[in-house]
Amino acid sequence: MGLKVLITLDLQNATDKQRDAFYSILKKENWNKLSTLTTTWKASFKDEVTRISAIRIIKQDLIAAKSHSGINRVDFAFQLDTKDIIIDKL
Repeated sequence: MGLKVLITLDLQNATDKQRDAFYSILKKENWNKLSTLTTTWKASFKDEVTRISAIRIIKQDLIAAKSHSGINRVDFAFQLDTKDIIIDKL
């Protein structure tokens, strides 16, 4: 069972245009935005991707999105696990 990542982002002082550009790169890299949480994304990795490699890929994707969008600062937190991400409402 491959690793799954859940990430939350804070795009400091980003314009709507910059956000759209940032998000376009994440979508291109097969990230999926959670529709009910405004700055939260998820992605999955193939079984053979190690934790260290997944972290490297996550950071590469964020660096590419930051560079493409022109955003000056991106704060983020992510969690990697082999279990499915639970998304729900109360």
